[in-house]
Amino acid sequence: MHMRILAVALAGCVLGSGCAKQTAVAVPAVPPVAVATVPVVYSDRALPVRVTGLLARVNEAELAFKIGGVVEVVAVRAGDRVKGGQELARLRLEEIDAQVAQAASVVAKAKRDLARVEKLAADRVATDENLQDARTALEVAAAQARIADFNRRYAVVRAPADGRILRRAAEPDELVAPGRPVLTFAAEAGGWLVRAGVPDREAGRLRIGDTATLANADLAAEAVAGTVSQIAEAADPATRTVPIEIRLAEVPPGARSGAVLVATIRPQAVEPRATVPAAAIVEGDARGASVFVIGETETKVRRLPVVVEALDGEAVYLRTALPRNLRVVSRGAEFLRDGLDVKVISETAATAPGR
Repeated sequence: MHMRILAVALAGCVLGSGCAKQTAVAVPAVPPVAVATVPVVYSDRALPVRVTGLLARVNEAELAFKIGGVVEVVAVRAGDRVKGGQELARLRLEEIDAQVAQAASVVAKAKRDLARVEKLAADRVATDENLQDARTALEVAAAQARIADFNRRYAVVRAPADGRILRRAAEPDELVAPGRPVLTFAAEAGGWLVRAGVPDREAGRLRIGDTATLANADLAAEAVAGTVSQIAEAADPATRTVPIEIRLAEVPPGARSGAVLVATIRPQAVEPRATVPAAAIVEGDARGASVFVIGETETKVRRLPVVVEALDGEAVYLRTALPRNLRVVSRGAEFLRDGLDVKVISETAATAPGR
């Protein structure tokens, strides 16, 4: 019995001594994360503004009759070429001719009345007031005659210049109201333009004289050059966009009024702002993003919050100013956290994006 207790005690001593000699295992140090960096670059390049607009001639006009009436003839159709002064459409003139004749008769009567009153005034039978009234009546009659002649002249639609008919909106025997367009006319002279609407945010970056390139919506035709010639002071209440016009330097191939063109406008240079590669942005969203930076002699990265202005391909433009003496982590940023040791294995001499 005593031997058995001794054996157990000896075994406990052996086990106890073994535990006392055991040492803690050392945790290996985390090696620095390998990263690539680029310098902070500032660029004054303005991002292009892309809009879609409708092609039109500079001098287009809706032609209409001054007065209402029944259409007698429309002598042209859409696509016809016309000469300046050519008669294009005419109302039935019976009614307006009668008004002209009536006005002429009233003028003739007013002249006779004035002559009679002048004789009576010379004999001191008519008063000065009678004479003034007769003269006024003649002036009123002459004015009414001029109105009738004017309406008679604009009861016929004539081409204002050499050009082409774009649309025909009336037919013979149709009753039209005063001022209702019956033909859409485009003058040969004046060139072409594109009318488009630009969002408020983009319109603020545009200036008169900004250059643009324009192409068909399907990009099948060769692009042509243009210049921003007009920017409206107010937004269109229907579309909430700012109307602009782009004058074309040349006639686009196969040009047709109403064709859809895509314009790429290049605004003038802006104030320089920091530019970094898209791969440098971490956790970016509409409110902001972050980049990791490191000083020239540092080994630990710092995480800086930034505000993104725009993305253009692989370049990201920032509203946040970054010190020029820092380098931005361009590869490996997804594995970093603030204050982590890094090892720069590649340094790229980044350049600012060209215009």
